Amino acid sequence: MFVETHTSLLDRWYRLGTRIRCALEPDEPRLLELYLFETRYLVAWEPLPAWQLFEKCFQLLLDTAADVALPWHWRGLCLDHAYRPLCDLRRLAGDAERRQRLQQLSRRLASQPMAPSLTYHDL
Repeated sequence: MFVETHTSLLDRWYRLGTRIRCALEPDEPRLLELYLFETRYLVAWEPLPAWQLFEKCFQLLLDTAADVALPWHWRGLCLDHAYRPLCDLRRLAGDAERRQRLQQLSRRLASQPMAPSLTYHDL
């Protein structure tokens, strides 16, 4: 039973991440809140590696923000929310290796290029 529940929760989290990454519902900003909430839920209640989940969440939001094929407003929302998993990682950065990785991720957020989105004619 536990393995089945664990798998279904993780699958739901991955599907939610796909909806965000592909901007399947770009006019639904609550998806970002739900994704961040579900990440924290998985960390709190499932035996999953917190650092990896928060970093994956951070990477997904930044990769989405950088994708010029997606709508500009969706990319901006993802960039606006990317600091939140970074804050969670900051709490987990207990050793030198993780603090160094956190600095790399922070620099990536600070220097994230935001080229204009493609127009319909560019496609």
